[in-house]
Amino acid sequence: MIVFSLIIAGSFLVSASITIGIDSTVLTFWRFLTATTIFALMLPFVNGFQLPGWRDLGRYSIVGGSYGLFFILMFQALKDTTPLNTSTIYTILPLLTMLLGRLLGEALHVRQMGILALSMVATIWVIFRGDWHQMIGLQFSQGDIIFFIGTGCLAVYMQSMKRLQRNESKIYFTFYSLLIATVALLVTVLVRTEALIFPSIRVWLGIFYLAGPSTAGTFWILQYTAPRLGPNRVVAYTFLTPSAVAGLEWGLGLSSPEWSLLPGIGLTLAAVWLLQLDVVTKDRLEKL
Repeated sequence: MIVFSLIIAGSFLVSASITIGIDSTVLTFWRFLTATTIFALMLPFVNGFQLPGWRDLGRYSIVGGSYGLFFILMFQALKDTTPLNTSTIYTILPLLTMLLGRLLGEALHVRQMGILALSMVATIWVIFRGDWHQMIGLQFSQGDIIFFIGTGCLAVYMQSMKRLQRNESKIYFTFYSLLIATVALLVTVLVRTEALIFPSIRVWLGIFYLAGPSTAGTFWILQYTAPRLGPNRVVAYTFLTPSAVAGLEWGLGLSSPEWSLLPGIGLTLAAVWLLQLDVVTKDRLEKL
């Protein structure tokens, strides 16, 4: 899961580097087309492969549509905000997913809710760079607001993945969700631009990273870790993303260390530790 956090952190930096001068919908189309191709290569190894019915297409459309919209909004947001801001806003995904689950009838765990709220405090701190005047004035950039909406779309994706998947292979389910989103993106691109713009080699390198390690790689990591760690521990590692982004930016010389960010990063690390402690305590009580 530490490797997972580093890969996701890298995806924010890569996305920011390839969004300049490119329509976000076009970029999302090529990214989804590449990811769909990767999962298509996995299909021969899936048992019981079959064509979906009309009801299945509805399920796949909800999953793929919410996932695709997230990336369109992310690419658009990164034209007006920073990878560190988007990665920090990304940490409220578990909180939004939990609140959406509550609206859909799931139980709400108060302790976990409090810990996740701690990540929201860290999010606000990092976005405003510890500037109390900006916090009071609520001076979000347009990119921050766009990505917040995108994170809400990703929460819809997380809930739909859990609720709409039937007794089918996850590879099969993911492939058709990506395929439908790719077709919808292709139609949207052709309507908006009247031509399919082919990316440059530099952009393709970024797309291969987003479709390979960032999509297929993290897919397999989650398949391996989720059954072994449980959902609480997996969610906890989401909070490492801003620290990983800041570390990568500083290490690559893309930005100088901003010491005002350290309290916010410290809060995210505290949230990780508290969620881990919550799980460990629960495991011990069950053993007793």
